[in-house]
Amino acid sequence: MNKTEPIDAETLLATPLPPVRWLIPKLLPAGLSLLAGASKAGKSWLCLWLCLQLAQGSEIWNRPTRPQTVLYLCLEDTLARIQTRLFRLAGDVVPSRLYCQTQCGCIGEGLELQIEKFLFRHPETGLVVIDTLQKIRPAETNTSAYAGDYQDMSTLKALADSHNIGILLVHHLRKQGAADPFQQISGSNGLMGAADTILLLQRQRMSNTAKLLVTSRDMDSRTLHLQSEGCIWQLLEEETQEEQTEKTVPPYLRQIADFLKKQHSWQGTATELLTAAGIQGVQPNQFTRKLVEHYYAVFAPRGIRYESRRTANMRQMIFVCDDCDGYDDDPATPFADAGIPETSSSLSSPS
Repeated sequence: MNKTEPIDAETLLATPLPPVRWLIPKLLPAGLSLLAGASKAGKSWLCLWLCLQLAQGSEIWNRPTRPQTVLYLCLEDTLARIQTRLFRLAGDVVPSRLYCQTQCGCIGEGLELQIEKFLFRHPETGLVVIDTLQKIRPAETNTSAYAGDYQDMSTLKALADSHNIGILLVHHLRKQGAADPFQQISGSNGLMGAADTILLLQRQRMSNTAKLLVTSRDMDSRTLHLQSEGCIWQLLEEETQEEQTEKTVPPYLRQIADFLKKQHSWQGTATELLTAAGIQGVQPNQFTRKLVEHYYAVFAPRGIRYESRRTANMRQMIFVCDDCDGYDDDPATPFADAGIPETSSSLSSPS
């Protein structure tokens, strides 16, 4: 199939294509990946352990793997340091499929050729780890930061895709905080834009616990809660993005939704609703904000429509429960079928 020529949807749907190659099932697919974390957060220890497990075909956080050759470009370490770490991680097992290298060329200056020569000699290779990305970046050019980042990443992605292997780049975080943890990754958005998978290691200094945030084009986002035991990160708990979102929903919202479902329709103030549903210790304004925030997660799936109307003295909450299970009505449609008198005030959007 010629990737430079367009293909019609009918032909595409009729053409069998190979599935995603998973180096670590539902965690690390083939393609270009980026592992970022603060300095001395344990990224190199984690990478070496992952390389070792893959080379041996050992289980990684309850995920089975197949033995495969792994090339670890440990460009900030010496062979003596890697040997010391392997003694602590490998025990009596001899990792013959794991190859380590402490020097290589930069992108566009020999790196690609070196990797391709290794792949020619070891066609069973599954993963190449480059620790760190900055070590293989060429001298700065006159291009913008975004263009330079994207170009370098695209070169490595093309190499990974052409050989159906994984290339994992180790990278650092910037010192400034950000509401989105992934925005802490040093560099421009070109790094994230070109990568297939992003892994972000979050760890407080001197702590033996950490979180590994994972987002990818090939799977749902997830968070792994880890604990360091003997320099090995053990899995404590794993959550998908949906499970994390579910945990943010206050339990009293579901209790109120169950109450409203039994009423078919209900009208009154937030205070009256909390009292009627038997909810204590929740402020009306707090409930109203959480209702709006989680409306489409809790109320809409139960067929509960919501409208807020302001009167001269108070704000009325109006709920109508549909007989169907979904939320198929236009939220701007007046609730005439509920027997509730219409007013001239507008509908309050729950979103």
